[in-house]
Amino acid sequence: PSRRSLAAVMSCKNMLRAAFAAAVAASRGAFAAEQMSSNNNNFSRDAARIATGECSATIPAGSQTYFPAQADVMLAKLFTVTYSPTFKVLTDTISKEQYVLTQCGQVQPSAAAVNAVEVLKTGYIRKHFGVPVQSSAAMSTTLLAFIDSLGVQDRVKFVDSYATAPCWQKALACDAEMESAYGNATLHTEQLAGVDVVFMSCGIDGDCTNVNTQKNGVHVPSTQEAGPVESAEYIKYIAAFFNLEPLANELFAATQTSYTQASSGKSATPPLVAWINYN
Repeated sequence: PSRRSLAAVMSCKNMLRAAFAAAVAASRGAFAAEQMSSNNNNFSRDAARIATGECSATIPAGSQTYFPAQADVMLAKLFTVTYSPTFKVLTDTISKEQYVLTQCGQVQPSAAAVNAVEVLKTGYIRKHFGVPVQSSAAMSTTLLAFIDSLGVQDRVKFVDSYATAPCWQKALACDAEMESAYGNATLHTEQLAGVDVVFMSCGIDGDCTNVNTQKNGVHVPSTQEAGPVESAEYIKYIAAFFNLEPLANELFAATQTSYTQASSGKSATPPLVAWINYN
């Protein structure tokens, strides 16, 4: 390309960066008010779940914790999880977001309390969620295998139209299809607002404005890790939202062992692979 066209491209990119920074800055102010309203609604929901024994308002004492088995992140490089007795902090380095996951029935921690566990880095956005999550939307098919393995398909209200597993095909036939952002805009917005968490991807060219400005949006960068085993560890990422870290640790250990054995030719049950083309 010519120098003039390169200059035009750089100018366009600079404009996009500026727009992104403005959107993020604007979203920060809106998050506080939106989450205060959301927290009031969550309080009434938690009260009902406490009454049925699903949640607890009991404050842990001493070394007690609601998360005795924690996610042990071994290989993945793009996220971290840290714990306190009543909440956990998951940080995604790609979207520059921090997710504070508070045990249902417990009071949402203050900014100071969260910072004592995991400091909010400059340029990062903090979002609050109650766990275990009750409803979600999966805007990408890449995380559906994790949801299947964890057995929380019933917590997914809307799913990507390209989902192929039998359970998801049945869900799609029952009006669970996630409306495209390029389709019915009103329905798309209603679906996003109608769930606790929206598991999603950033846009093209690494632009995460769509995630940053979605108050219940959670970025899942599993496909951006260095290798398949690192990507497989994102079962722990998803599990954190459902308090299923013990199961996730177990499943990942089995996956890692199987992968290592297969790659060395020592697997007792060699994988059977079929390459299929559909026309």
